[in-house]
Amino acid sequence: MAEKMGEGEPILGIVLMCSGWSRRFGRNKLMEELGGKPMSAYIFQTLSSLLFSQAGSGAHSEAVGSGLSPSRERGGVSFDIPLVVTRFPELRRLAERFCFRVIMHNDPEQSDTIRHALSSGPASRWDGAMFLAGDQPMLSERSLLRLASSFSLFPDKVSRLSFNGEAGNPVIFPKKYFPELKNLTGDHGGGVILKNGLIRPEEILLVQAEREFELWDVDTEDGIRRIEQVLRLRYG
Repeated sequence: MAEKMGEGEPILGIVLMCSGWSRRFGRNKLMEELGGKPMSAYIFQTLSSLLFSQAGSGAHSEAVGSGLSPSRERGGVSFDIPLVVTRFPELRRLAERFCFRVIMHNDPEQSDTIRHALSSGPASRWDGAMFLAGDQPMLSERSLLRLASSFSLFPDKVSRLSFNGEAGNPVIFPKKYFPELKNLTGDHGGGVILKNGLIRPEEILLVQAEREFELWDVDTEDGIRRIEQVLRLRYG
């Protein structure tokens, strides 16, 4: 079994990658209304529930962190405050309602988003980083805790959310892979180093999600309709 890094719980950074141009969707899909609120508000809400004690609600009925004191006992890790990396002022405003940190930039590629996150001040103390996208609105708190628990037990391995053996996102990368992630170029994310042989298959742990639809992302209008059907079935 892998040993934990250092003393105590490993510190896990949370990076929300919210800079994409949504070219297939045709407009900023992260602010597209879904069930009465912006799509990205769902994952923001889930992370807020995971990390903070709840107090009140904001303009989009999102939970707002009280006291900005992330839980240090959930999933066996110490969660850092989520870091939202975006180019869109509307995403910045939404993230600030949740009391998340924000990095604004205008660089064009997905690799730029990763580099900005891992070059930030908070990243210097992380033992690993969980990378999430804003277009997976059905991710659950329980599945994210499973992912964090995997990293807590095996902090030198990659932990990746999956369903019935099919790998998806989010992904937790240990700190030892930060240099490779920061050196990515072009419109590429961490999936490149997962597929190019740099990381051996036995170093990648697949963590079962609660439900298959948690791994669904939204790239098209059909994707929106599919998520809306799930919301109607679950919540009426």
